Amino acid sequence: MRRVLITGANSYIGMSFEKYICKNYSSDFIVDTVDMLDKAWIDKDFSEYDAVFHVAGIAHIKETKENEHLYYEVNKDLAISVAKKAIASGIKQFIYLSSMAVYGINSGRFSYDSECYPVSAYG
Repeated sequence: MRRVLITGANSYIGMSFEKYICKNYSSDFIVDTVDMLDKAWIDKDFSEYDAVFHVAGIAHIKETKENEHLYYEVNKDLAISVAKKAIASGIKQFIYLSSMAVYGINSGRFSYDSECYPVSAYG
């Protein structure tokens, strides 16, 4: 039985993934979630998990100059902090689900070799 921790307890992707796994693979996986809205995740013991699926982020709020810093703090800095905690906890698999906006596109295709070219704080 593999244990997966989803960071972003109430995120659409996280909840959809958890529902899918519980419906189709409940005998293979135990899925837990942790809320990232406060700092309580820092005290969470990651070492009991085989994988961390990081889907916490800011996506559906209008980007302005006043809130631009939030995109960097949450979508970049928080992701780095969670990844470092996962590494320090001995996690073998860290999955960071991002957006194709990191490539400066909203549709189309990209590959492993695609260059990052964000055109907004979100990207």
